[in-house]
Amino acid sequence: MGEILTTPVYFAVFGAFAVKLLELAELHKLPKPQRPDLKDWLYWLPFAVMPFLGGGLALMYTSSDILLKPVLAVNIGVSAPLILRAMAEFNPFQPKEIPTEPDA
Repeated sequence: MGEILTTPVYFAVFGAFAVKLLELAELHKLPKPQRPDLKDWLYWLPFAVMPFLGGGLALMYTSSDILLKPVLAVNIGVSAPLILRAMAEFNPFQPKEIPTEPDA
């Protein structure tokens, strides 16, 4: 277990968690009617899921023998949702359509 949870994974978890903390810190800027219900457990779910995704993505990189410096690992944690969404939407087997003019 010690080999799996390497320093880059911890940095990525921190990066993902830091994003959620920044979002929480910005709530005071919203008008009261637009603020989320902080008593709802669904509001807090991303605070557990996002660091897990960030750490998991960093683990995939390190398991692929990619060296992650701390700043890159934090960046991966911060951008994990975007990276995973892009990976999920990419289909290498889908033929690419080339837009052409109707009379071409």
